[in-house]
Amino acid sequence: MRTRECHGARSIPRASGSVRVIAVALIAFAGPLRAQAILPPDAAVKAYQAGQAAAEKKDWPLVVRKMNEALATGHTQAKTHFGTTRNFVDLYDPYYWLGVAHMELGEVLEAKRNLLLSRSEGVIDGFPESADVLGRLGQLERREAQQAAAPQTPTAAPTLAATAAAAPSAVPTAAALSQSDATQKPSDLPGADFERILTLFSAGDFAGAEAAIESLRRARPLAREADLLATLVLGTRYVLEGRADLSLLARARKALSSWRKRGGGRRSEEALLSPSLLATLNGS
Repeated sequence: MRTRECHGARSIPRASGSVRVIAVALIAFAGPLRAQAILPPDAAVKAYQAGQAAAEKKDWPLVVRKMNEALATGHTQAKTHFGTTRNFVDLYDPYYWLGVAHMELGEVLEAKRNLLLSRSEGVIDGFPESADVLGRLGQLERREAQQAAAPQTPTAAPTLAATAAAAPSAVPTAAALSQSDATQKPSDLPGADFERILTLFSAGDFAGAEAAIESLRRARPLAREADLLATLVLGTRYVLEGRADLSLLARARKALSSWRKRGGGRRSEEALLSPSLLATLNGS
């Protein structure tokens, strides 16, 4: 397995070891919030290459930190031949490396979230890493199936303090996303239904997620988040299925239009939808 960039090949070790299940259902496909100011490409490339070097040493926490630093420069879209003449990479895809690193760390939901995001960006399809993405997603699916089939051992209910400590504070939860929309009304706030939809989506259960969205619509007609979630699910399914079903694209665009007409905030929109998916939905 090779990473194509100006300094030569890099190897990518396969996942091994036990999987540590994340305690909180995270937003499965939300790209990080785009930076307010975009720094020069060299800043992103420097962090990106440092992350690749860390991957060679299997320093996965450092990979995560460096790839997030690259994204924090404002360069949040995967690209080819990215950088300057003297300092560039053939493939710039921080989401791929974040997926690899989180998978090696046993962080299943974060790994799947980033690998799906890398695939949805579409740029990696022309590189050997594309096969690795598919292989890793297959491994994660099999692990989830094995865990679902395993007998459940009764355990003591966790205390509130322990649960709070287990939740990674750096990743937005459903409640955090809802609070990012300053115009939201109390009656619109999503609860467990919102998180359940994201959990189904993170597991790749698009049909289940769509059904849960329709249940949310019936139970809470004022919850405009249903439109944003429908945009995420339908738009992602359209991209991952090869952009062949135009009806999925049309439905995703209709849901996004409804979200905006009902006063949905741009900040929430950008938190849940990747830049490339937004570009697809906006027709660019």
